[in-house]
Amino acid sequence: MAEAETKRVVPPEEVDCDQLVTQLARCSPLSTMAEAQIPVLISLAAVEVYSAGTQLYDKGVPADVVLYLLRGELEVFQADKASIITADSEAAFQPISSKHFAAANITTSSEVELIRIEKQLIETLTAWGQISAPETEVVMSEDGIVTIDRASWLNSMIKSPTFRNLPATNIEQLLNKLEPVRVKAGDLIIRQGDPGDYFYMINNGVAMVTINPENDEDSVIMAELNEGAAFGEAALISDNPRNATITMMEDGVLLRLSKEDFINLLKQPTLRWVSYEKAGSIIKRGAKWIDVRLAEEYERGHLPNAISIPMRDLHKRAGKLNNKIPYLCYCESGTRSSAAAFALSQYGIRTAVLSGGIDALSDDLLIVDGAQA
Repeated sequence: MAEAETKRVVPPEEVDCDQLVTQLARCSPLSTMAEAQIPVLISLAAVEVYSAGTQLYDKGVPADVVLYLLRGELEVFQADKASIITADSEAAFQPISSKHFAAANITTSSEVELIRIEKQLIETLTAWGQISAPETEVVMSEDGIVTIDRASWLNSMIKSPTFRNLPATNIEQLLNKLEPVRVKAGDLIIRQGDPGDYFYMINNGVAMVTINPENDEDSVIMAELNEGAAFGEAALISDNPRNATITMMEDGVLLRLSKEDFINLLKQPTLRWVSYEKAGSIIKRGAKWIDVRLAEEYERGHLPNAISIPMRDLHKRAGKLNNKIPYLCYCESGTRSSAAAFALSQYGIRTAVLSGGIDALSDDLLIVDGAQA
């Protein structure tokens, strides 16, 4: 795609969501979705404005995106034929995707506004729409009566790349396994050093992540977690003690999943393990190594060009990683790196784990202070 200098991504606060829902509800296959799903789709998509004369694509629409024309007019050249797509026409109600525009040259013939959506997101939402989610119901929790709406849980879960990559059957089981817990501001949810027992997702409310590096200093604030955020996975995957403390900053409701259910329904389907040989070809295509060990371990020997991000810094630094490329996580054995890969996936980052860790590699593959180990 030839990006135009005049391209503008419309900020979420400027998007007229009600009008956009009405427009998209007429489009295929979005018209088959539940009404409540379309605002979720919009929140995860990008609304873009282009000036007249902008070439959007010269070699077809990429396979991973779908566009819908909201305003203006597009000129399409494909197979020696020219056509026009005008907003609100029958053609504009169809997806502009690689299925029908695999080799098209697409140019704006007026100022246009379009919405760009991940193809996988549409497919996932469509599949999830077939899941039977009961109406709002009242259940008993450890903290008394809680009103729950599993349909709204689906809308929260779709915002997390971790859940979005799960098979629909796993999602249906998750809905039945998740337990709502009412929490108050100041409640300690996870304490650094304790064993792992639950995986959590914030249904509503805000939590703070802190660590105490030496257990004898003041705690350091690492991150703030909002609605839809998940935490607590590291200790469950690695069987190590909790590596951070999570405290509620305001009242809310958490959804928690037991360690056994987490391993069965979340960990196994989402982690991708690769051999060192396979990793080499992925690195050549632009991927990066992430060494999740402590800084002193990294200094004693690491893979060439590896980025050092210790486990305790993951949530703080995840937002600075490039989500356009994959990252390969490693540690000594694969235990810590599997937890790191799962955590990073929640930020929309594609990850894989080095099978066996660097313990399985020859020392001459490692670098120490710019030299081989």
